[in-house]
Amino acid sequence: MIINLQALKVKKNALKSIIQKLSKNKLKSQIYLCKRKKMDAKTQNLELEELFKENKEDYITYEKLVKYLNKQPNLTAIKKIRSLMKKYKVELYSAAQIAQMQNVADAKRLEEEKQKLQDTGLENEFNLANENELLEWSRSDSPVRMYLREMGQIALLNKDEEVEISKKIELGEDIIIDAFCSVPYLIDFILDYQEPLINRERRVKELFKSFDEEEDKENDKLDEEENDEEGESEEDKKTKKPNKKEDERTLKVIEKFKALEKAKKEWLKVSKETKAKEDELLDKLSIAFKKNILKEKLMDLGPTSKLISEIVKSMETALKSDDEFDKELKRLEYRLPMFSDELKARHADILKEITKLSKDEIAEKAMETTMVSTYMEIKKLFQTKEASKKSFDLEKSRLKEILEQIKRGKKISDEAKGRMAKSNLRLVVSIAKRYTNRGLPFLDLIQEGNIGLMKAVDKFEYKRGYKFSTYATWWIRQAISRAIADQARTIRIPIHMIETINQINKIIREHLQKNGKEPDVNDIAKEVGLSVDKVKQVIKITKEPISLEAPIGSEDDGKFGDFVEDKNSLSPMDNILKDDLKEQIDEVLDQLNDREKAVIRMRFGLLEDESDRTLEEIGKELNVTRERVRQIESSAIKKLKHPKVGRKLKNYIEGWK
Repeated sequence: MIINLQALKVKKNALKSIIQKLSKNKLKSQIYLCKRKKMDAKTQNLELEELFKENKEDYITYEKLVKYLNKQPNLTAIKKIRSLMKKYKVELYSAAQIAQMQNVADAKRLEEEKQKLQDTGLENEFNLANENELLEWSRSDSPVRMYLREMGQIALLNKDEEVEISKKIELGEDIIIDAFCSVPYLIDFILDYQEPLINRERRVKELFKSFDEEEDKENDKLDEEENDEEGESEEDKKTKKPNKKEDERTLKVIEKFKALEKAKKEWLKVSKETKAKEDELLDKLSIAFKKNILKEKLMDLGPTSKLISEIVKSMETALKSDDEFDKELKRLEYRLPMFSDELKARHADILKEITKLSKDEIAEKAMETTMVSTYMEIKKLFQTKEASKKSFDLEKSRLKEILEQIKRGKKISDEAKGRMAKSNLRLVVSIAKRYTNRGLPFLDLIQEGNIGLMKAVDKFEYKRGYKFSTYATWWIRQAISRAIADQARTIRIPIHMIETINQINKIIREHLQKNGKEPDVNDIAKEVGLSVDKVKQVIKITKEPISLEAPIGSEDDGKFGDFVEDKNSLSPMDNILKDDLKEQIDEVLDQLNDREKAVIRMRFGLLEDESDRTLEEIGKELNVTRERVRQIESSAIKKLKHPKVGRKLKNYIEGWK
């Protein structure tokens, strides 16, 4: 083969010039982006004008406004904002204030509706109608029918309603993040998870949503590894190398933690500086601007519901009095089995230094492994109390406000998510119908599909312009197919193997239709692109296990286990020979005296336990010396060697030869 070096050189130069052009274009685009970020005051004013003009409400939140500012607001920017507020008759509020006003309005509306029912006397009729409806439903013996009947009464959503609900979810989450960013301790609380993540005590996925999608993409790849792990012993799992992907995610989180801590320090700095200023609006917008940067860093991590619940619990513990703390401690201690003085003494020792002990150290000191989880909860309770005393520089009233704000945001978000999920339950049922007769009951398929639906609600991004049902379909299918793979079979088969099994079954069906017979293993291997041994292994895996207790026959008097050969047991012929040999040996031994008979039986394992004993063991049992036992054995063997005595056993020896 002749290589044209000149042509290669030309191609190399051409590639070099293309790379240089691309890098220049990239640099230009980066410069453009930088210019866009550092827009001039004129452009900023135009964008602010557009924001106030397009606003449909009589208010704008500080959080929304600061997103249109290219830098920390100054007096010139404040002057422009005030003029726009006056021009368009718009007020500025924080997201927390808006949520509070909405809650008050909702509570007032519900109270008015209730009062209206009472005034018109319709309340009793309404309750009676509900009772009659419940009685009608209870007549149905099928839970599926009851579920479908209730589901059918929920109205479907159009695209505009989906967007409206998504905005409510976004508002609720924004209120929660805003509350976190109002108290430095809460940011510190999140940053404290760095050590448990590094020590692999907590997983990134359970704390931060931003890594969920990455995890879901890798789930199929990890299925095979997880399947292998199921057969491993505890020692193998301990000695196994750490998960590289999890370590990479942890490193990414730590980098984001650094950015979050930096943003927190900048926000605190601005908060202290604004106290000296006189303009209230400038103060609020300056704090909101830095707070927005902090929120962006926190949103980049995306705290999960589990993390939010832990933070709420921590705040509730911090607000508790000493009496309430003691009650909580006693509630946890009630779970521990302290019925002896030794257990009580150990418990007292653990409590003295519980905040310093690791999980492994607690496991060593605790009497039972079941107590470790309770002790970890007690440790968390003590840590929260200590941390709250050191870190909270707020009054309890302010802390209660922040806690209420988090709960308010969670309520708004959860209610909106609930409505979105309930309105799409029909979609789950329609998809679940396609997966029936695959090993899982219909209700289980619906429940697994509902889990996928809830994930879709969490991850839906309305700004992309898609309908929710289009997006949710993939998540529902994924949840159902994964559940079938995990739960349908007695012995779990990983998803990648199920795909191969389906492919092989399809080939077998096609061959049956064309040729009227099943294809050869070699033909299947060629079409699938696998080795013959691999195909044989896959076909073997497809066989379902059968219970040994499965009934056989029409009368159900036989079991499948009765027809399975026990390879360790003797055949009927061997059993007869063995019993006959025992009888012959007993007849031969009857010619010896009692002591000789006992020694021979013990020495050669002819007792019921069929174990032979040493001379010393026999001597202890008969209360004679080892030498005396040997003499008795020798005398007995001489008698047995006589031709007349051993003649009966000769046939057995010849048969075994």
